[in-house]
Amino acid sequence: MNKYLKLSLLIFLINASGYIYSQDKKALIENIKEEIELIHLDTALKSVTLQNEEFLQNMTDGGGELTGFYKGKRIYRIYRSIGISYGVGISEFYYRKNKLIFIREKFNSYVYDSISQSFDYTKLNTTYSGKFYFNNGNLIDSKVTGNRFFSDNTVGLEIILTGESDEVFNLIYGKID
Repeated sequence: MNKYLKLSLLIFLINASGYIYSQDKKALIENIKEEIELIHLDTALKSVTLQNEEFLQNMTDGGGELTGFYKGKRIYRIYRSIGISYGVGISEFYYRKNKLIFIREKFNSYVYDSISQSFDYTKLNTTYSGKFYFNNGNLIDSKVTGNRFFSDNTVGLEIILTGESDEVFNLIYGKID
């Protein structure tokens, strides 16, 4: 009987650890969501904006804008918009104590008009959206709709996202320094 009790206890502990991790992850995500809301409500944040040539290595036909929201030496949010011939990519990066906590991405494609055989630049259709949650520099959860076709598929998505975050963070930080 002692053997069965030990086995039952072991099975319980294994299952409970997964449940506890799930609860911790849920709590982290809720914490991040609350932090994002507080960032949006903070009217004391200052902003700095970089245009096309100030942050894009290769100019796009739709231009671009990079705006950082900060207080003192701390960056809280960065908004990036890049227009290309077939749509607009938007990324938002959120930080706690200058550490990445969340990225929201969206790609809006221009609607193709088969009659005129050209894009209708007055109509957009969201073809990709992604939400990525980070803790201590590691991706802990993501929710993605569509395909992130405008990135390098030979490297892991976490590496791409953190690399993009580092790049825009350093550009904004250089402007407020």
